[in-house]
Amino acid sequence: MSRKKKNSSPKIRSFIAISLPEELKESLGEFQARLKKAQADVKWVRPASLHITLRFLGYLTPEEVEKAGKALEKVAQKFSPFTIQLEGYGTFPERGRPRVIWTGITLGKDQLAQISQQLEKCLDDFGFPPADKPFSPHLTLGRIKTGKNLNNLIEYLNKEGNKIYGKFLAKSIILFKSELRPEGARYSVIKQVGLGNLTEG
Repeated sequence: MSRKKKNSSPKIRSFIAISLPEELKESLGEFQARLKKAQADVKWVRPASLHITLRFLGYLTPEEVEKAGKALEKVAQKFSPFTIQLEGYGTFPERGRPRVIWTGITLGKDQLAQISQQLEKCLDDFGFPPADKPFSPHLTLGRIKTGKNLNNLIEYLNKEGNKIYGKFLAKSIILFKSELRPEGARYSVIKQVGLGNLTEG
């Protein structure tokens, strides 16, 4: 007599973020295209996948995903829509060989920090572990894999200066599912909640 295995739902790789309008993704994609001319060893984030991460959650059970969605609703009702402006660039870490290329956030960074703080508090109330690093408002464009043509890349970055890549009205926060694939991560919306607590999905 064979013993049936219990069905267990696969865990869902998840994060909370703010999405970008298409025209801003295109603008940042053009920025990436200029940097690609340096022929450095960088894994670029696909323009279609660009977003502002508020909190990476890791692999969650369906029950934890539901709790994260409730946390979104609680936090969203405390904030109104606000303007975000993407401007300039930077790299992480500040010392040593850079590993991440990002564009900065000028307008809206205070609101993003406040939303992140409220999310952290609410997720803690639902039993989630604390974030593994402090929140830093930015948008990741690419991850540097090796030092190949790194000096060329820095030169191309310096040519950009403090360009404004665009601004938009942030109206919602989103719980995303992240699927890791050979061609890069694919994101899909699990729950989208409008700021002011208008639930969109």
